[in-house]
Amino acid sequence: MSIVQEREPSMSRLLIAGASSLLACAALAQPQQQQPPNPEQMKQIMQATMGAMVSVMGPMTDAVIDAQVNAAARPETAEKIAAFKKNLYDALLKKGFNAQQALQIVISTAPPAAAPSAK
Repeated sequence: MSIVQEREPSMSRLLIAGASSLLACAALAQPQQQQPPNPEQMKQIMQATMGAMVSVMGPMTDAVIDAQVNAAARPETAEKIAAFKKNLYDALLKKGFNAQQALQIVISTAPPAAAPSAK
């Protein structure tokens, strides 16, 4: 009987340790509720984010503009734009617009571009 008595305390210790571990894991698994930033913290976060974006966007904008200017300088680009405008004009006439209306629409229609044009 002494062997059984020695095992019982160790079994109960194991059960207690297991239950404690289980409770500790459950407590850690609970999502921690964070306080939302106050207005001043939010302002600082936004300023830091915008500052980082501006330093990256400047060189990116320069690269995009350079690529657009290089593409526009090629003769085949002008030919493609002319074909686009002529096809648009012809299609407008077919749809029933008169020559003056069609020309106005062609003039006010920007050629296709990777980014929207600013007027």
